[in-house]
Amino acid sequence: MVAALRDNGNFSELKEALAGLPLRDGEREFSRIAGMFLKRHGNRFRLSARPEPLSVAETEALRSVGVAADAADPDASPIMQTAVSYAALVATALPLAEVAAKLGVTDGRLRQRVAEGSLLAVHGSDGRTLRIPPFQLTETGELPGLRGIMRAIRRDLRPVQTAAFFTTLQSDLEDAQGEAMTPVDWLLSGHDPEPVRELAKSL
Repeated sequence: MVAALRDNGNFSELKEALAGLPLRDGEREFSRIAGMFLKRHGNRFRLSARPEPLSVAETEALRSVGVAADAADPDASPIMQTAVSYAALVATALPLAEVAAKLGVTDGRLRQRVAEGSLLAVHGSDGRTLRIPPFQLTETGELPGLRGIMRAIRRDLRPVQTAAFFTTLQSDLEDAQGEAMTPVDWLLSGHDPEPVRELAKSL
């Protein structure tokens, strides 16, 4: 993974993508969050030491199903993609007080909703403060049907997975032209939240 990063010395595509995001504290904060995530979770993508070499039979069995037994490095793509998604989620999330003012409630009420599972929150880069990912909000308030949908999602689902569900095209949600819609766009268009809730239950 480190070698791959060294081979590509410019991050112009990443910087361009970051420029299009409403980052609360800039690119430096985004990088710091992604780095913290990789430090905490990167070990899951490192090869475990094997006490003895593979036998010829084991090697052939692996090759027969398309696995290279002598691969030097695991694929780092999944953890990198997750780290970037997580950093974007945290770096664009809104402070609790700002969301409370927007919705006309107290910070305490938002904390209650986070605890009951009807609102998604992530920890800020300091690991303590709560922030609210903005996909749950509209210009005038809260995403229609959000509470019931959030309650249908299993509590152990990671915030990145929950956010991805709301912002990814779903083939079961179609507009008048038969095109797939994201749950966010479906709800903003005034459609019944129930189909989204049913999809959320299967996550």
